[in-house]
This record gives sequence, structure tokens and C-alpha cells, in this order.
Amino acid sequence: MTYTDPFGRRYRPAAPTQPTRGNGRGGTGQPTLEDYHQLSDAFQSLQKMLEEAKAQNEATQEVLRQQIKSAMNFQDQLGVANRLLEEVTRERDNALALVADLQGELTQLRVETSNYRTRLEQRLGRDADEKRLAVLRDMLPLADHLELALIYLDQNAGPDAVAGLRGNLVATRDAFLDTLRRHGVLPQQSMGAPFNPELHEAVGHMPSEDTPADRVALVIRAGYTADEQLLRPARVMISSGYAAEGV
Repeated sequence: MTYTDPFGRRYRPAAPTQPTRGNGRGGTGQPTLEDYHQLSDAFQSLQKMLEEAKAQNEATQEVLRQQIKSAMNFQDQLGVANRLLEEVTRERDNALALVADLQGELTQLRVETSNYRTRLEQRLGRDADEKRLAVLRDMLPLADHLELALIYLDQNAGPDAVAGLRGNLVATRDAFLDTLRRHGVLPQQSMGAPFNPELHEAVGHMPSEDTPADRVALVIRAGYTADEQLLRPARVMISSGYAAEGV
């Protein structure tokens, strides 16, 4: 008779060389019930081990499936990250191109601004020169009046020379004031006006019977305005009012 062990191997028990009696196997050398029980126990033990191996294999496969799933999720996330990186790269390239265009426009604007500033400076320089020459031309009649006054004084040495010289000086002053008016410069009307520290420079106080207190009693140096702006304050004496009797 041929048997199969729990490992699937087939074997045939060896025949006894001598017949025996009372050896627990019926004296025939055949497997007993105890052998079958041992063989069944070994088979069940192996079957249990196989079931445990199957369970462990299933657990390993589940872990492997979870790892594969995680790897697939990571791969999906990596794909999303790559797409975002591509979008960011495109946006960066677009931004760099825009910056390059703006830099070109800025360079062009700087060149145009520099050219405009140069033209403006040249024009302002010409205007300033023209205004300076205009002022100088307006000053020439003053020199003419002074020259005429000197000629008159040389030709007239008599008493009437002083009166004539005064008239020439008055004419020179009036011509000078007229020149100032043409350039927007006007003398202040300070005499008798209330004292104003923004317009007047006080030198001192003086008694005055004709000027009330805290008003300009005497103009020492005239003040002028240019286009309604203070050019020079007037230097004045301020009235302290009527002088006290016996002073």
C-alpha cells in the first residue's frame, strides 16, 4: 500500500523482514489507528499553518495595496505639482517679458525726458538772457539822464545850476521808477500807514504831531513789491504820538 505524507510525498512502508506477534499492529506490519491519528494531527497542524500563512499573505497584500494606493495618490499630487510648476513658469516668463518691455519703455522715456529737459533748459536760458538784456536796455535811459545832468552842471556854473540839477535828478528818479513799474516793481506807500512787521523794518520810534502812534512817521528807505510779492521791506521810524509838553 502507498501513502501520502502531509507534504504531498508518496511512500510505501517497508515490509517487515520477520513476522512478529503481538507488536500492536495486528502482527501484519500495517499502519494502525494511532498512525492515522498522528497523521491527521500533522495534517491539521500543517493546514493551520497554511491558513495563518494565507492570512499573513492577505495582510501583506492589503498593506501592499495601501502602499500602491498611496503611491498612486502621490503620483497624482506630483502631477498636479508639475502642472502648477509649469503654470508658474509660464507666468514667470510672461512677467519677465513684461518687465523687459517696461524697461525698454522706461529707457525710452528717460531719453525723451532728458531731451525735453535739455530743450527746456536751453529755452529758459534764452528767455533769461532776453529778460536780462531787456532790463539792461531799460537801464540805459537812466545813464542818459545822469549824463545830461552832468553836462548841464558843467555848462551852468551859476545859482540856477543847482535847480537845473535837481530837475534832472527828479527826471532820472521818475524814469527809474517808470522802468521798475514796467518790470512789475512798485514802491510801497508806507508813509502814515499802520506799522506792519511783515512789510516794514522798524528802526526806532519818534514823536510826531502829524502821525498817530504806531504808524509810520518817517520812511528812511523805500520798500518795494514785485508782482504783489515783497521785494524789500521799507525801513521806517514809528510814531510814538504827540510829544509831551515840556519835553
